[in-house]
Amino acid sequence: MRNVQRQLHRLLRLAALVTLALCVGACAGSRTVTYDTVDVIRAESEVPLHELLDVGILIFDPGVAESQDDPEDNVFPDVRRAEARYMPYHLKKTLETTGLWGSVWVFPERSEAVDLLIWGRIEHSDGLEVKLTVGAWDSTGKEWLNKTYKDRVPQKAYSKYRDRTVDPYQNMYNEIANDLLEVRRRLSAKELRTLRDVAELRFAADLVPSAFGDYLEKDDGIYEIRRLPAAEDPMVQRVRAVRDREYTFIDTLNEYYASLYYEMSSPYEDWRKMSREETLDYQELKRAARLRQLMGLAAILGAVAYEAEGGNNSAITTTGVIMGVQGIVAGFEKSAEAREHSESLRELGESFDSEAEPLVIEVEGQTRRLTGTAEQKYLEWRRLLHEIYSSETGFVTAGEAPEDAPPASVN
Repeated sequence: MRNVQRQLHRLLRLAALVTLALCVGACAGSRTVTYDTVDVIRAESEVPLHELLDVGILIFDPGVAESQDDPEDNVFPDVRRAEARYMPYHLKKTLETTGLWGSVWVFPERSEAVDLLIWGRIEHSDGLEVKLTVGAWDSTGKEWLNKTYKDRVPQKAYSKYRDRTVDPYQNMYNEIANDLLEVRRRLSAKELRTLRDVAELRFAADLVPSAFGDYLEKDDGIYEIRRLPAAEDPMVQRVRAVRDREYTFIDTLNEYYASLYYEMSSPYEDWRKMSREETLDYQELKRAARLRQLMGLAAILGAVAYEAEGGNNSAITTTGVIMGVQGIVAGFEKSAEAREHSESLRELGESFDSEAEPLVIEVEGQTRRLTGTAEQKYLEWRRLLHEIYSSETGFVTAGEAPEDAPPASVN
């Protein structure tokens, strides 16, 4: 009897050592997370109007393909497409609150009408952790920003008693705004004026390249001014009038984005809060499943080691193997439960994607109805801008050809 007890103790010690070795590897990444607050820098006094840059923020890249639906990693295309519209608008609001920028708009497509253009791609977002890659270029083509931002969100960020104007991901938005400001502060008043002049000339050259194309030169992606048109030039005045119409249309389009933003705010925050909880539960269940599987494996290894050391009690070996198998099975059951939690996130995200309502605008006394997505509306509007300028000046604008022009050749 004592011999059996000694053998059993030996088995337990071996199993404990194996379990300890495996668990050290599994738990090495565990640590306490501290949450820091990033405050956005605001203007201490009014910034002169001529030093304010107009900013365009493109709709973000969702970072997922239409077919990429992976509950295992909490990736749902419907949610990402909604976030790709929501995030740019909140960044717009963040920049506006600083008092350090001119007009800030969300654009569905690239535009030459702004001094600074911002682009972003959502790498990860599950309410607990967010990762966003952001790039920014001024009108001359110089890169201001190319950086990946990360944040881990504390539970208090979703408290019902918090300031609702502060987004759970606000640290990330504040950091982006501060980084942009750091670049802007290094520019002189003359350099800021140049950015505005280049933006105006690029818009004019895009509209009527035959008239304004030679005012700028481009070298290795960077634009420089060759010469400036006379301020009283009638064509310049017409281009400015068309540009003002562009701004008016973008204001209208941003009303749509604002409506979508405010309609999404509550359900999106609920989704992120629930997603955060589900993500933590999922991670905990995965850890529990892994631990049970490791313990089961340790029991089996302990039984094998017992026999290898000369143990001759088959009951002990059999018991160790059975316990090990049961541990592994229990681990798989926990993994299945974790998959059920991630599946609930899919259901939460199914209703997020929204299509734009038809937009009715008045152009030159005529009512035009733009349909389709915001992106399609903008492209149609750009076509109308060229049409307006052509009718006013007689110039053929970019992207158009005279009626008697020969057909384009087919390669």
